[in-house]
Amino acid sequence: MTNFYFNNDPTELPEYSDTCHPVQIFDTHQYDSSKHSVSSRSLIRTIRRLGVAIDEKALDLITIATAVTAAETFERRSDAADAWSRVMHLHVPVNDEALWNNLSKKLESILNFLTGDQWKFTFTKTSFQMPPPIVSNLSKNRLVSLKGLNCVCLFSGGLDSAVGAIDILNGKSTHKPLLVSHAYRGDGVKQNDIKKLLKSTYGELSYSISPKLMSGLRGKTDVTMRGRSFNFLAMAVLGISALRNANDDDSISTIIVPENGYISINPPLTRRRIGSHSTRTTHPYFLNRLEELLKYSGLNVKFENPYQFKTKGEMLAECVDQAAIEKAVPLSVSCSHWHRKHKQCGHCVPCLIRRSSIFHAGFTQDAPYVSQNLSFVHKEKNTRDDLQSVQTAIIRLNKTNDYKSWIRQSGTLPPDNSIRKDLESTVKRGLKEVDRFLKVNKVG
Repeated sequence: MTNFYFNNDPTELPEYSDTCHPVQIFDTHQYDSSKHSVSSRSLIRTIRRLGVAIDEKALDLITIATAVTAAETFERRSDAADAWSRVMHLHVPVNDEALWNNLSKKLESILNFLTGDQWKFTFTKTSFQMPPPIVSNLSKNRLVSLKGLNCVCLFSGGLDSAVGAIDILNGKSTHKPLLVSHAYRGDGVKQNDIKKLLKSTYGELSYSISPKLMSGLRGKTDVTMRGRSFNFLAMAVLGISALRNANDDDSISTIIVPENGYISINPPLTRRRIGSHSTRTTHPYFLNRLEELLKYSGLNVKFENPYQFKTKGEMLAECVDQAAIEKAVPLSVSCSHWHRKHKQCGHCVPCLIRRSSIFHAGFTQDAPYVSQNLSFVHKEKNTRDDLQSVQTAIIRLNKTNDYKSWIRQSGTLPPDNSIRKDLESTVKRGLKEVDRFLKVNKVG
């Protein structure tokens, strides 16, 4: 087990060892890359530039998310005993250490489900004091931009988030969103290009935690990023805090999570993919449990996925502004391997679902792929795994039609039987979209 220690003050951090990894957070002290790793150096400045105070509990949550993102980046899965499930103990300074220690078991369980790792938390009292908002023309304009907004919407630069933003801002929605983005290297350009297609006014909050290893540990970091959605949602909660304070309205609570229902459930295509290949970033079980945790903490928010019962193809075909979404398609990113080459691979499961949805919606323009021709992918040992797994699932389910037990393998479903039936139907239609796309392209 690796113990990760976090603090903004480097004098409060222990020395690095094989079982102890110190990480300096925030930008309040000078950083020595030879002694500590680092994360979220620009986060406090980003928050202060909003021009409005942030509640301490929201700051605690984003501090915890910073720690989670840093730890899962620095601890490689390949070094775990089973080459997948890591064991990590995070020591995190927060404002309300009693509250978070009381909630630590719930938090650990939620993250265990989300990432497939084993998490443990110990919270201590922080010495960090959040400085007041920056007084500048920029921060004044930011504060003005928050006035009148009534929700937060996640905006990643992906195709689903593009549909979500276009439906809200180019349609007749009563939502007036703050778009929250996590800008990894290369993502920001994609996000800005899509934002140019939005017709109504909105607020913006974009940031990057940017974990960096200390200089003595030069080597590869982990890229699976299973905890990314926890980080994303923590920033959305911070956005809710900003909106409440800017508008003097504690009733603001809605966080929109635009994700197609198939990927949201993401049932394992084969038995061996139940853990390592089946992400749960927006699974309703994860979102419901996180919402419950935040309620216990006093951070009362409501996660809403308006596309829980829509396939990706249906999202595209039913988008309120077809001209805008058609332009957004080649600008967006869906690939799980995007950050390796900054080009979509074309053969991973998200790419296959993306390409099938574009075909379903009848669009002809798409982004370029590394593997453009799937017939070649089918013949290549290094790239065919996801494609063959999808085909295996299609064959098995066409024979048995046992979608009910299949979708339960990715996580506990809501107790309402009608909701379960709707989820089952959505997953079935999503897989059928892929089946039709592969048949038309004669991939087999």
